[in-house]
Amino acid sequence: MSSNKSIKMSEDEINRALAKAEKEAEKKDHKKIWMDKMMKSAKTYYKACPYYDKKTSKCFLDLSNKCNREGKYENCPVFLGFLDNKYQEFTSKKKILPLDFLDLAQSI
Repeated sequence: MSSNKSIKMSEDEINRALAKAEKEAEKKDHKKIWMDKMMKSAKTYYKACPYYDKKTSKCFLDLSNKCNREGKYENCPVFLGFLDNKYQEFTSKKKILPLDFLDLAQSI
């Protein structure tokens, strides 16, 4: 039985090491950092999503659908997809990433 216990301890150690490595990898994920920065910047300027039309409840990013989130853009898959596309666009063209959401919005 003692051999099983030592194996379980080593599995726990492996799990801790993996968790630590994932946290470090997440810190190094530049896209996630940039997207979080853009989301935080957007929150300073807009209470509702800047691409949400209050009159028609439509999303300007996804014109074929109505916004089912009522303009709440935090964790919105359409808004996150927009940021992801913008990140890919800037990095593929080797352009400097905007540091503020207003700079990003003006670059459209």
